[in-house]
Amino acid sequence: MKQFVQDYQITLPLQDTPLLPIGNSASPKNVVFHIYENNSRHAQVLDIGFGEGGLGQLIKSNPQTAHWEIDGVDGWEPNCSNKTLLDKGIYRNIWCGLVQNLKFDQLKQYDILCLLDVIEHLNQETATWLMRTLLTYMADDAALFVSTPLWYFPQDSLQENDLEAHLVGIPASSMMALIPTHYAINDPLIGGFVYSKKSLDYIEFFKPTADRTFSFEKGMNIVRSIGMRLDKGTVFKTNLI
Repeated sequence: MKQFVQDYQITLPLQDTPLLPIGNSASPKNVVFHIYENNSRHAQVLDIGFGEGGLGQLIKSNPQTAHWEIDGVDGWEPNCSNKTLLDKGIYRNIWCGLVQNLKFDQLKQYDILCLLDVIEHLNQETATWLMRTLLTYMADDAALFVSTPLWYFPQDSLQENDLEAHLVGIPASSMMALIPTHYAINDPLIGGFVYSKKSLDYIEFFKPTADRTFSFEKGMNIVRSIGMRLDKGTVFKTNLI
């Protein structure tokens, strides 16, 4: 992986390019503030697929979490060389590369792993492999914060090779089968879920689908059938684990 930022310092020349930074997650990002009962504690965060840096900016703009240290990984180079974002000094380290190329033995240093609106861009096999791998290698007391549309949300590439196309949808039943500690749902049916290490015991029940007829209506019916609450942006603690 190419490292564009190390200890808040830009390490590579930023090239002029017509390609634009992209990736503004519609996920309920505020879930990140509910992972701990006391956010004054120190936390190291890894933002995987950070896009335009919305999660990092949200964390740093909150006085209770502004001291958290955030690293970022993204596969779209214009995001990693986005001077507007880099000049804000939000991310301590930034690497450019596919999530599949992460050094997984380093994941244990992080308290919170964030995977916001990423897994729907992967095929079924890779999405399942990634969820299993993150849960396997994260620290025993770490949290994994994942967001994704709870249906097949049609989206194609906007720029060549920008990794923006959606390949799968994940039913709410599949996300809840991993036994989250918290969840929230935003419009248009974008779910955010927090998992603990114990979720690894349930990984066999994580089943993304490539069925493009998995519509919003079908996704909503599944959400209702399993009794999930739909109060927009409200974070619910499940008390399941």
